[in-house]
Amino acid sequence: MADDLALPRLAWNPTTESFSKNTPRKRVRLSSPPISSDPPIFSSDDDPSADNYSTQARRKKKFRGPWYRQRPASDDGSQDSNEHDQKKRRKFERQFDSGVFMGSDGTDMDESMEEFEAGPVSLPLRQSRVTHQSGKAAPTPEELARGQIQRCLEEGDESIDLSSRGLTTLSNATIRPLATFTRVPPVTEGVFTRLEPKLKIFLASNQLTTLPGELFNLDRLTVLSLRGNQLRELPPSVGKLSNLKELNLSQNGLRYLPYEILELFSARSRLNSLHLHPNLFHEPQFPPTEGEVKEEEVQYKIGLGNRTRANLRRGAICAVSPDQRRRSWHTQWRITFQARTEVRFLNIHGDLVKGPSFPGNTEGSESSHNKIPVSEMNDSLEPPASDNGNSRAPSLLEVALAACAKTTQLPFLADFLPEDGPPSLRGLLADAAEKKESGGSKCTICARSFNIPRTEWIEWWEIAKVLEINSTASAASPLRQMENERDVLESMVPLMRRGCSWLCVPEKVTMPDEDPVAMDE
Repeated sequence: MADDLALPRLAWNPTTESFSKNTPRKRVRLSSPPISSDPPIFSSDDDPSADNYSTQARRKKKFRGPWYRQRPASDDGSQDSNEHDQKKRRKFERQFDSGVFMGSDGTDMDESMEEFEAGPVSLPLRQSRVTHQSGKAAPTPEELARGQIQRCLEEGDESIDLSSRGLTTLSNATIRPLATFTRVPPVTEGVFTRLEPKLKIFLASNQLTTLPGELFNLDRLTVLSLRGNQLRELPPSVGKLSNLKELNLSQNGLRYLPYEILELFSARSRLNSLHLHPNLFHEPQFPPTEGEVKEEEVQYKIGLGNRTRANLRRGAICAVSPDQRRRSWHTQWRITFQARTEVRFLNIHGDLVKGPSFPGNTEGSESSHNKIPVSEMNDSLEPPASDNGNSRAPSLLEVALAACAKTTQLPFLADFLPEDGPPSLRGLLADAAEKKESGGSKCTICARSFNIPRTEWIEWWEIAKVLEINSTASAASPLRQMENERDVLESMVPLMRRGCSWLCVPEKVTMPDEDPVAMDE
């Protein structure tokens, strides 16, 4: 340790108040560094404004704008002011969506108010909002009817009034929700009531030409009013309404009713009121005799307009149908078979081969044009001659239409037919789609479903309501016991019967035991 050299002592510098060797500790640059030819190392070395590390004072660069679009800021700020002046100002308008006026980032509230006070500003009208919101088409009458049915379901209202709604069509989807109708129980303490609904549907004063099949699947339907429509034919499924109490079919274009409507007068039915007239029903035309012609001439000269049906003329009740003997009718209705037409035989396309021609379903026809001659007692029921013989087996066309009816694309199958195809196929597919929509048809002889009838004939049945003992009132005049000639004719209701083959024809009828009588024409 004694051999270690001693370090020089530092002198005290009173100026700096520290020990130093009187040498400055900071290096002072007296002149600019020499220009270097080395490449720039730092990001600011390649900036021309650096002037190769000149001694001039350097200012920090300023940028304006967002990070993705920065630009150098000007020193005097004139560029910013010009850009601010070039900004578009929003027009003063009310935002209807929020209901509160809110200025944007580039709009000053004070400036907008000054602009508003300077001159009148045309504000958008309230109607413009309604036009914007009602851009879609107005609801159709069927959509309004669907909404009415939905309200009745929610409120438990059993009366569905769709009268005078301008309905031209009524689909099964509209009526189908009524099958789940639930009656709202009355608030009565200690009293038990059955919650079976009693639906009442009013479709009067519309323009309906067809009816949906779901309408006749409502087993709790008690009142059905179809008055004042444009119906030409009633679906056969109307006979399934066993709980129906009131049926109104007046003021339509009906030429006949389906044979299945007789189910409404059976012993298990509840029908109490039936309105059928006015309609364009077919009337029976009986062959007159010489004595009847003279009697009619005398009555015409005397002017006997109204008289009772005391002495009916021979030939009206020409036979008793076997079906009438097998049926049991309701006690308040008297149903009597009167007459029928000759049987019409049709080919596989539905064209007439043999038999009479019925008047068409045309509007504005007179009642005299609706008369059809009745058949004789011994008329022939033999089908026309056929090379293949007569059979109850359906044709290939009938089988094809039955297969098409099972698909949901039935209304669109006609579009896939070739243009040079038979034009009758389009009509058959359209008829099959309409028949499926209305519930289908069954043979009145063998009860087999069909699309194209092979036989058809009209039967006239007298439908009268029994009021008291030994007194009846017809369907034409239910409250009047004194009937005139018009009432007698209107009491005979034409019923259309159809068969699925040429062997489905009416059975032989028998004469009643009493003397045959007739009615006035």
